[in-house]
Order: sequence, then C-alpha cells, then structure tokens
Amino acid sequence: MNTKRMKSLFFSGILTLVVFSGCVSVSPNTPSNNDLLNYNHDLLMGILWQQNSGEYAALCYQAFNAGKAYIASLPPRENRAVVFDIDETVLDNSKYAAWMVVTGNPWGNDTWEGWCNAREADAVPGAIDFALYLTEQGIEIFYVSNRPDSTTESTIVNLQDLGFPLADRDHVFLQENSSDKNPRLERIRALGYDIVLFAGDSLEDFDSATRRWTNRERRDWADAGIDGFGAYRIVLPNAVYGTFESALVGGYYGLSLEEKARTRLENISPWKP
Repeated sequence: MNTKRMKSLFFSGILTLVVFSGCVSVSPNTPSNNDLLNYNHDLLMGILWQQNSGEYAALCYQAFNAGKAYIASLPPRENRAVVFDIDETVLDNSKYAAWMVVTGNPWGNDTWEGWCNAREADAVPGAIDFALYLTEQGIEIFYVSNRPDSTTESTIVNLQDLGFPLADRDHVFLQENSSDKNPRLERIRALGYDIVLFAGDSLEDFDSATRRWTNRERRDWADAGIDGFGAYRIVLPNAVYGTFESALVGGYYGLSLEEKARTRLENISPWKP
C-alpha cells in the first residue's frame, strides 16, 4: 500500500472516531448530556409495555381475580364498600405519558387537567368486570383519586362512557384541599360503610402516610403487610410513574430534568463484572 493511501485511511479513521465519539457513551454509568436531558424518554419502555404487552393485561386480570376471590371469602353483610383509585387503577392514562414523550413536554398541571377533561382515557383491563362483579354482590363502590376536583364532571363522564357503575358525584371523590385520602375515606365510613377492599397502583392508595416516606420505609411497610396484598389490598401494575420516584431523594420535584435523570441513574444497582 502506498504512503498516500495509508495517510488517507488514517485520517478517515480519525474523522470517524471524532464523529462517533459524540454519539456513543463510553459507559452506561456516564451517559451523554443529551441523554440525561431527554428526561421523557425514560418513560418509553413503560408506556410500550402498558399499551402493547399481554403481560400487563394479565397482571391486571390477576389482581382483579384476587379481589374477587377475597370478596367471595367474606361472609355477606350490609353496608360493605370497595374503594378504587382512578388513574392506572380503573383508567389507563398512558396516552398522556406518550404525548409527553413524542412532544418533549414535561408533566404539567394544565396539560394534565386538559387530558382529564378530554375524557379519552381507556379502561384498565379487567376493571369494569370487577366493578360490575362488586355491584352484583351488593357492594358499594367509591372512586377516590387525587385528580384535581375541577375535573370531577369530566372524570365522571369518562367513567360512565366506559361502563363503570356508580360513577356519580355521590361516589367520585377527587382532590380538593389535600392529597391525603384519609379525610375522604372517613367521609365514606361516616356514611355507614365498612371498607372491605382497596384497589390502587401506589402505596398511598392504601395508607396516605407512605407518601412522605423514603423508599426503604415503603418497602418495609409492604413487607410487614404481606398478607394483605392480593386480599383486601389489590395492587395494579404501573411501570410509567409513581411516588416511588419522588421518594428517591428529598426535594426531588424541585430538581432540574438533568438532576432528576442523574438521581435515577444513581439509584439503580448495576451488575459489576
């Protein structure tokens, strides 16, 4: 090979390295700044799973089947109630999360309220069937959610259009002054109902106190209550979002997108060959 040809290949190789070194991370623990700032793409696999996989539907059916088995095991009596969370428990909001990914927009109060008012959420697999089963058993249903109270009418219409029973102002309690669900649960009990089962996708759907805890404390709480899950506590799968994320570090919601992305990376446990 002549000298001119060797020089040409050498400089071509250098140029290739320069071009691609800006596109490829040298380690999964040191992603590029562009990767870190593309915060919404962290949602992508969870959305794909929720919208496409048979496993997601199967887990929802499994959860509601466990709920049916628990209700069937109880002696019949009057004034029983079941409390449903709404988002990712009976309504599937993955289209809103997908909108975040394709547009690059962050979650926001205004756009979230716009999504709720659009009344386009689908039903979580198995949720309508379970709700109808409960009403057949003479059990009252209440929908207790931290959606803003301003979306009450739209949420009720969305639930009604999908076929959920008892979707009205007497049974749908959204967030007014606090995200703490306990006062709303006490309202239900004050009506004379015994709440025999809770269904939700987040631990605070079962105990509002967990919202302020670290993830270690939340895991300890779940471990201590192992017998309740699949019985009077029915957990629905949600791989897209949840308060477990804000529990990664104090002040999480005040972090920049890059800081949030770094916090996520710092809280995974990678294999170290």
